[in-house]
Amino acid sequence: MDTETTDKYIEAGKTAKKAIELAKKIVKPGVSILETAQKIESEIMKNNAQIAFPVNISANDFAAHDTAFPNDTRVFRDDDIIKIDIGVHIDGYIADTAVTICFDNSKADLVKASEKALENALKIACPGTNIGDIGKTIQETIESFGYKPVSNLSGHYLGQYMIHTGTSIPNIETNTDVVLKEGDAIAIEPFATDGAGAIRDGSRVGIYRFLENKSVRLQSARKLLQFVQKNYSTLPFAARWLKEPRGFMLDAALKQLVQAGALHEYPVLKEVGNGMVAQAEHTVLVFDKPIVTTV
Repeated sequence: MDTETTDKYIEAGKTAKKAIELAKKIVKPGVSILETAQKIESEIMKNNAQIAFPVNISANDFAAHDTAFPNDTRVFRDDDIIKIDIGVHIDGYIADTAVTICFDNSKADLVKASEKALENALKIACPGTNIGDIGKTIQETIESFGYKPVSNLSGHYLGQYMIHTGTSIPNIETNTDVVLKEGDAIAIEPFATDGAGAIRDGSRVGIYRFLENKSVRLQSARKLLQFVQKNYSTLPFAARWLKEPRGFMLDAALKQLVQAGALHEYPVLKEVGNGMVAQAEHTVLVFDKPIVTTV
Protein backbone atom coordinates (compact mmCIF):
# COMPACT_ATOMS: atom_id res chain seq x y z
CA MET A 1 0.00 0.00 0.00
CA ASP A 2 1.53 3.33 -1.05
CA THR A 3 1.63 6.42 1.17
CA GLU A 4 -1.11 8.26 -0.73
CA THR A 5 -3.53 5.35 -0.33
CA THR A 6 -2.66 4.96 3.34
CA ASP A 7 -3.27 8.66 3.92
CA LYS A 8 -6.71 8.47 2.29
CA TYR A 9 -7.70 5.52 4.46
CA ILE A 10 -6.54 7.46 7.52
CA GLU A 11 -8.44 10.62 6.52
CA ALA A 12 -11.61 8.60 5.94
CA GLY A 13 -11.14 7.10 9.39
CA LYS A 14 -10.88 10.52 11.02
CA THR A 15 -14.20 11.56 9.52
CA ALA A 16 -15.82 8.26 10.51
CA LYS A 17 -14.67 8.82 14.08
CA LYS A 18 -16.24 12.31 14.08
CA ALA A 19 -19.50 10.83 12.83
CA ILE A 20 -19.47 8.17 15.55
CA GLU A 21 -18.82 10.81 18.21
CA LEU A 22 -21.76 12.82 16.89
CA ALA A 23 -23.96 9.71 17.06
CA LYS A 24 -23.03 9.18 20.71
CA LYS A 25 -24.21 12.73 21.47
CA ILE A 26 -27.48 12.79 19.54
CA VAL A 27 -28.86 9.24 19.90
CA LYS A 28 -31.26 9.54 22.82
CA PRO A 29 -34.73 8.25 23.74
CA GLY A 30 -37.46 10.08 21.84
CA VAL A 31 -35.14 11.30 19.08
CA SER A 32 -36.16 10.70 15.46
CA ILE A 33 -34.28 7.91 13.69
CA LEU A 34 -34.68 9.69 10.35
CA GLU A 35 -33.25 12.96 11.67
CA THR A 36 -30.39 11.05 13.29
CA ALA A 37 -29.46 9.38 10.01
CA GLN A 38 -29.60 12.70 8.18
CA LYS A 39 -27.39 14.44 10.75
CA ILE A 40 -24.78 11.70 10.75
CA GLU A 41 -24.60 11.59 6.97
CA SER A 42 -24.41 15.40 6.82
CA GLU A 43 -21.48 15.27 9.25
CA ILE A 44 -19.63 13.01 6.82
CA MET A 45 -20.28 15.28 3.83
CA LYS A 46 -19.29 18.50 5.59
CA ASN A 47 -15.86 17.00 6.29
CA ASN A 48 -15.11 16.71 2.55
CA ALA A 49 -15.65 12.96 2.58
CA GLN A 50 -18.27 10.73 0.98
CA ILE A 51 -20.77 8.23 2.38
CA ALA A 52 -19.64 4.65 1.74
CA PHE A 53 -23.04 3.22 2.68
CA PRO A 54 -26.21 4.51 4.33
CA VAL A 55 -25.79 4.78 8.08
CA ASN A 56 -27.10 1.59 9.67
CA ILE A 57 -29.28 2.20 12.74
CA SER A 58 -30.27 -1.24 14.01
CA ALA A 59 -32.10 -1.75 17.29
CA ASN A 60 -32.34 -4.66 19.71
CA ASP A 61 -32.64 -8.04 17.91
CA PHE A 62 -31.91 -6.45 14.54
CA ALA A 63 -28.17 -6.81 14.05
CA ALA A 64 -27.54 -4.78 10.90
CA HIS A 65 -28.80 -3.28 7.63
CA ASP A 66 -31.60 -1.24 9.19
CA THR A 67 -31.70 2.43 8.29
CA ALA A 68 -34.21 5.23 8.22
CA PHE A 69 -36.90 5.00 5.55
CA PRO A 70 -38.61 7.80 3.60
CA ASN A 71 -41.03 9.53 6.00
CA ASP A 72 -39.82 7.28 8.85
CA THR A 73 -41.67 8.15 12.08
CA ARG A 74 -39.72 5.84 14.41
CA VAL A 75 -37.96 7.23 17.48
CA PHE A 76 -35.48 5.70 19.90
CA ARG A 77 -37.01 4.05 22.96
CA ASP A 78 -35.72 3.95 26.53
CA ASP A 79 -34.96 0.22 26.42
CA ASP A 80 -33.30 0.16 23.00
CA ILE A 81 -29.84 -1.19 22.35
CA ILE A 82 -28.77 0.67 19.21
CA LYS A 83 -26.05 -0.25 16.72
CA ILE A 84 -24.75 2.69 14.69
CA ASP A 85 -22.65 1.47 11.74
CA ILE A 86 -20.99 4.15 9.60
CA GLY A 87 -19.08 4.00 6.33
CA VAL A 88 -16.95 6.83 4.96
CA HIS A 89 -14.73 6.99 1.92
CA ILE A 90 -12.23 9.31 0.30
CA ASP A 91 -11.66 8.48 -3.37
CA GLY A 92 -13.09 5.04 -2.64
CA TYR A 93 -10.83 4.22 0.30
CA ILE A 94 -13.22 3.21 3.06
CA ALA A 95 -13.43 3.53 6.82
CA ASP A 96 -16.06 1.28 8.39
CA THR A 97 -16.83 1.62 12.09
CA ALA A 98 -19.64 0.90 14.52
CA VAL A 99 -20.68 1.52 18.10
CA THR A 100 -23.48 0.20 20.30
CA ILE A 101 -25.45 2.61 22.48
CA CYS A 102 -27.48 1.29 25.42
CA PHE A 103 -29.57 3.91 27.24
CA ASP A 104 -30.34 2.16 30.53
CA ASN A 105 -27.19 0.02 30.87
CA SER A 106 -29.28 -3.14 31.19
CA LYS A 107 -27.18 -4.67 28.43
CA ALA A 108 -23.87 -3.06 29.40
CA ASP A 109 -22.12 -6.43 29.69
CA LEU A 110 -23.33 -7.44 26.22
CA VAL A 111 -21.93 -4.21 24.79
CA LYS A 112 -18.69 -4.75 26.68
CA ALA A 113 -18.41 -8.27 25.26
CA SER A 114 -18.41 -7.00 21.68
CA GLU A 115 -16.02 -4.15 22.53
CA LYS A 116 -13.55 -6.40 24.34
CA ALA A 117 -13.68 -8.93 21.51
CA LEU A 118 -12.77 -6.15 19.07
CA GLU A 119 -9.99 -4.93 21.34
CA ASN A 120 -8.47 -8.41 21.56
CA ALA A 121 -8.80 -9.03 17.83
CA LEU A 122 -7.04 -5.77 17.00
CA LYS A 123 -4.04 -6.88 19.04
CA ILE A 124 -3.32 -9.72 16.61
CA ALA A 125 -4.21 -7.96 13.32
CA CYS A 126 -0.65 -8.21 11.99
CA PRO A 127 0.93 -9.68 8.85
CA GLY A 128 0.99 -13.48 9.05
CA THR A 129 -2.01 -13.83 11.38
CA ASN A 130 -4.44 -16.50 10.24
CA ILE A 131 -7.91 -14.96 10.05
CA GLY A 132 -9.28 -18.05 11.75
CA ASP A 133 -7.29 -17.03 14.83
CA ILE A 134 -9.05 -13.67 14.77
CA GLY A 135 -12.38 -15.51 14.78
CA LYS A 136 -11.20 -17.74 17.61
CA THR A 137 -10.16 -14.72 19.68
CA ILE A 138 -13.51 -13.03 19.09
CA GLN A 139 -15.48 -16.16 19.95
CA GLU A 140 -13.53 -16.93 23.11
CA THR A 141 -13.79 -13.33 24.33
CA ILE A 142 -17.55 -13.09 23.79
CA GLU A 143 -18.16 -16.49 25.35
CA SER A 144 -16.10 -15.48 28.40
CA PHE A 145 -18.83 -12.90 29.10
CA GLY A 146 -21.52 -15.59 28.87
CA TYR A 147 -22.79 -14.59 25.41
CA LYS A 148 -22.58 -15.97 21.88
CA PRO A 149 -20.91 -14.52 18.81
CA VAL A 150 -23.23 -14.16 15.82
CA SER A 151 -21.78 -16.96 13.75
CA ASN A 152 -23.03 -15.92 10.30
CA LEU A 153 -21.96 -12.29 10.50
CA SER A 154 -18.36 -11.33 9.92
CA GLY A 155 -15.83 -8.63 9.28
CA HIS A 156 -14.39 -8.18 5.82
CA TYR A 157 -11.57 -7.05 3.59
CA LEU A 158 -11.91 -3.59 2.05
CA GLY A 159 -11.03 -2.48 -1.48
CA GLN A 160 -11.28 0.77 -3.38
CA TYR A 161 -15.02 1.45 -3.75
CA MET A 162 -15.62 -2.07 -2.38
CA ILE A 163 -16.97 -2.64 1.13
CA HIS A 164 -16.67 -6.43 0.86
CA THR A 165 -14.00 -7.82 -1.45
CA GLY A 166 -15.14 -11.41 -1.03
CA THR A 167 -13.04 -12.60 1.91
CA SER A 168 -14.64 -12.46 5.35
CA ILE A 169 -13.03 -12.01 8.77
CA PRO A 170 -14.87 -14.62 10.89
CA ASN A 171 -16.35 -14.00 14.32
CA ILE A 172 -15.99 -17.66 15.29
CA GLU A 173 -13.15 -20.17 15.18
CA THR A 174 -12.71 -21.24 11.55
CA ASN A 175 -10.34 -23.54 9.70
CA THR A 176 -8.75 -21.50 6.90
CA ASP A 177 -5.38 -20.97 5.28
CA VAL A 178 -5.99 -17.23 4.71
CA VAL A 179 -3.49 -15.03 6.51
CA LEU A 180 -3.27 -11.26 6.78
CA LYS A 181 -0.74 -9.62 4.48
CA GLU A 182 1.19 -6.38 4.69
CA GLY A 183 -1.01 -3.56 3.38
CA ASP A 184 -4.35 -5.33 3.73
CA ALA A 185 -7.29 -3.10 4.70
CA ILE A 186 -9.83 -4.91 6.86
CA ALA A 187 -12.85 -4.21 9.03
CA ILE A 188 -13.16 -6.30 12.19
CA GLU A 189 -16.69 -6.29 13.65
CA PRO A 190 -17.67 -8.67 16.44
CA PHE A 191 -21.38 -9.15 17.08
CA ALA A 192 -22.40 -10.52 20.49
CA THR A 193 -25.87 -11.75 21.41
CA ASP A 194 -27.83 -13.26 24.28
CA GLY A 195 -29.89 -15.14 21.71
CA ALA A 196 -29.24 -18.15 19.48
CA GLY A 197 -26.06 -16.84 17.87
CA ALA A 198 -27.20 -16.44 14.27
CA ILE A 199 -29.16 -14.05 12.06
CA ARG A 200 -31.66 -14.36 9.22
CA ASP A 201 -33.06 -11.94 6.68
CA GLY A 202 -35.96 -9.83 7.89
CA SER A 203 -38.77 -8.46 5.75
CA ARG A 204 -37.82 -4.77 5.75
CA VAL A 205 -35.43 -3.35 3.14
CA GLY A 206 -34.12 0.21 2.96
CA ILE A 207 -30.67 -0.28 1.40
CA TYR A 208 -29.82 -1.33 -2.17
CA ARG A 209 -26.84 -1.59 -4.52
CA PHE A 210 -26.64 -1.31 -8.31
CA LEU A 211 -25.73 -4.57 -10.08
CA GLU A 212 -26.25 -4.10 -13.82
CA ASN A 213 -28.45 -2.48 -16.41
CA LYS A 214 -31.55 -4.57 -17.10
CA SER A 215 -34.71 -4.12 -19.15
CA VAL A 216 -37.77 -3.49 -16.98
CA ARG A 217 -41.40 -2.75 -17.73
CA LEU A 218 -42.21 0.24 -15.51
CA GLN A 219 -41.11 3.61 -16.86
CA SER A 220 -40.52 4.79 -13.30
CA ALA A 221 -38.21 1.81 -12.74
CA ARG A 222 -36.27 2.58 -15.94
CA LYS A 223 -35.75 6.18 -14.90
CA LEU A 224 -34.78 5.15 -11.38
CA LEU A 225 -32.23 2.66 -12.71
CA GLN A 226 -30.63 5.34 -14.90
CA PHE A 227 -30.36 7.65 -11.89
CA VAL A 228 -28.92 4.96 -9.65
CA GLN A 229 -26.38 3.84 -12.26
CA LYS A 230 -25.20 7.41 -12.68
CA ASN A 231 -25.03 8.34 -8.99
CA TYR A 232 -24.55 5.09 -7.03
CA SER A 233 -22.83 2.73 -9.43
CA THR A 234 -20.50 1.00 -6.95
CA LEU A 235 -21.60 1.54 -3.36
CA PRO A 236 -24.92 0.96 -1.53
CA PHE A 237 -27.61 3.64 -1.36
CA ALA A 238 -30.73 4.26 0.72
CA ALA A 239 -34.27 4.37 -0.60
CA ARG A 240 -34.71 7.61 1.35
CA TRP A 241 -32.02 9.27 -0.77
CA LEU A 242 -34.23 8.92 -3.86
CA LYS A 243 -36.41 11.96 -4.62
CA GLU A 244 -38.59 10.28 -7.24
CA PRO A 245 -40.69 8.32 -7.71
CA ARG A 246 -42.33 8.56 -4.31
CA GLY A 247 -44.51 6.42 -2.12
CA PHE A 248 -45.88 3.17 -3.51
CA MET A 249 -44.41 3.99 -6.95
CA LEU A 250 -40.92 3.95 -5.43
CA ASP A 251 -41.65 0.65 -3.71
CA ALA A 252 -42.92 -0.84 -6.98
CA ALA A 253 -39.92 0.40 -8.96
CA LEU A 254 -37.42 -0.93 -6.45
CA LYS A 255 -39.19 -4.29 -6.27
CA GLN A 256 -39.17 -4.67 -10.06
CA LEU A 257 -35.48 -3.75 -10.29
CA VAL A 258 -34.56 -6.28 -7.62
CA GLN A 259 -36.61 -9.00 -9.34
CA ALA A 260 -34.92 -8.19 -12.66
CA GLY A 261 -31.45 -8.51 -11.12
CA ALA A 262 -30.64 -4.84 -11.66
CA LEU A 263 -30.38 -4.07 -7.94
CA HIS A 264 -29.24 -6.04 -4.91
CA GLU A 265 -31.25 -5.54 -1.74
CA TYR A 266 -29.98 -5.66 1.84
CA PRO A 267 -32.79 -6.88 4.12
CA VAL A 268 -32.51 -6.08 7.80
CA LEU A 269 -30.74 -8.89 9.66
CA LYS A 270 -32.65 -10.32 12.62
CA GLU A 271 -31.31 -12.56 15.41
CA VAL A 272 -33.02 -15.92 14.98
CA GLY A 273 -33.67 -16.37 18.71
CA ASN A 274 -34.94 -12.79 19.14
CA GLY A 275 -31.84 -12.06 21.23
CA MET A 276 -30.40 -8.62 21.76
CA VAL A 277 -27.32 -7.88 19.65
CA ALA A 278 -24.31 -5.61 20.29
CA GLN A 279 -21.69 -4.66 17.71
CA ALA A 280 -18.28 -3.02 17.76
CA GLU A 281 -16.15 -2.29 14.69
CA HIS A 282 -12.95 -0.64 13.53
CA THR A 283 -11.02 -0.47 10.27
CA VAL A 284 -7.41 -1.65 10.35
CA LEU A 285 -4.51 -1.26 7.93
CA VAL A 286 -2.34 -4.32 8.39
CA PHE A 287 1.32 -3.49 9.00
CA ASP A 288 3.90 -4.66 11.55
CA LYS A 289 2.43 -1.85 13.61
CA PRO A 290 -1.25 -1.95 12.54
CA ILE A 291 -3.00 1.37 11.92
CA VAL A 292 -6.52 1.46 13.32
CA THR A 293 -7.94 4.29 11.23
CA THR A 294 -11.20 4.80 13.15
CA VAL A 295 -9.95 5.41 16.70
